[in-house]
Amino acid sequence: MFTEHEQDKKMNRTTSEREIAETALKNLEGHTGIKGTWEPTIARPDPGFDGKTSLSIKGKPLTFITEIKGEFRGYFIDELLHQAKKNKPFLLIAEKIFPAQKQRLREEGIAYLDVAGNIYVADGETLIWLEGQKAVRIDKEQTKRNRAFTKAGLRIVYIFLENETYVNYTYRQIASLATVALGTIKPVISALKEDGYLLEVNKKRMLLNNKKQLLENWLIGYANVLKPSLLLGTYFFREIDQWKELDLPEGAVWGGEPAGEYLTNYLNPQQWTIYTSQNKVELIRKLQLIPKEDGNLKIYKRFFAPTFQGCQRLEAPEIITYADLMITGDPRCIETAQILYENRLAKKFD
Repeated sequence: MFTEHEQDKKMNRTTSEREIAETALKNLEGHTGIKGTWEPTIARPDPGFDGKTSLSIKGKPLTFITEIKGEFRGYFIDELLHQAKKNKPFLLIAEKIFPAQKQRLREEGIAYLDVAGNIYVADGETLIWLEGQKAVRIDKEQTKRNRAFTKAGLRIVYIFLENETYVNYTYRQIASLATVALGTIKPVISALKEDGYLLEVNKKRMLLNNKKQLLENWLIGYANVLKPSLLLGTYFFREIDQWKELDLPEGAVWGGEPAGEYLTNYLNPQQWTIYTSQNKVELIRKLQLIPKEDGNLKIYKRFFAPTFQGCQRLEAPEIITYADLMITGDPRCIETAQILYENRLAKKFD
């Protein structure tokens, strides 16, 4: 049996998933007449998927093992392919799937459905393919919920992902750790509660819930909102053969591909990333960097502290490195990110 706490966690985890699934199925029925239902996974241990979807197509029932995402990005593809191989037939339901990703999913034979009701299913003699329906908002609360994924909100979520005990710190302590204004803390905490990512055990204690989904949503926000705002410049880096022998100035650490190489010994970097808390002038001088719009090295403002678990002398924290690698869309980087996740992060988030 599930404990009361486990039941509460499951209920909160599936709230946003149910909204996505039911909105998608409702719009699908409106466009095509195809009726469907979705039921969340209730098995323990977690089987690795979100639930099952049943569609009735001209009286023929089709049932799919289902994974549910918010905004589906290219860096989720490899993980999804792995899931689809183990769970057949397989269906992805997502709030938003970009055209390039839909094409890739079709090429791989993976069924998908978005909240607008656009669908692709190729199952034996059954082929359903509908595109062109306009995207819809899931509910009127979505904008309010996105408070957790603003630039400030993403900084706060990041420190929670690094160390979940921080969720029980005072607002002033959280603001200091995340380097954000004190007034941003309460709205973010409220948004995380509404989305089921924070559970109240009692009046004095909260738990971080559904951590892997939160990590995935944070990763999307990091790629689209936070990281672009941190860019300090793009440069040509000549010393690519000796990069490991270089001493970075104080406050600077490798991110992205070089950090991935340090953490996995698996990746030969082709693009370089550095995070710095100091003025970039010293870094540019020491590494003899040349400004170049399409250069092979990017410098970002460092927003994370050096004391977080996983942050070592030379490279960014594991979560940052994982995110940097995943959002490249490069298969070799994504493979390295998956190795990093399995070896260093899985116990924390699965």
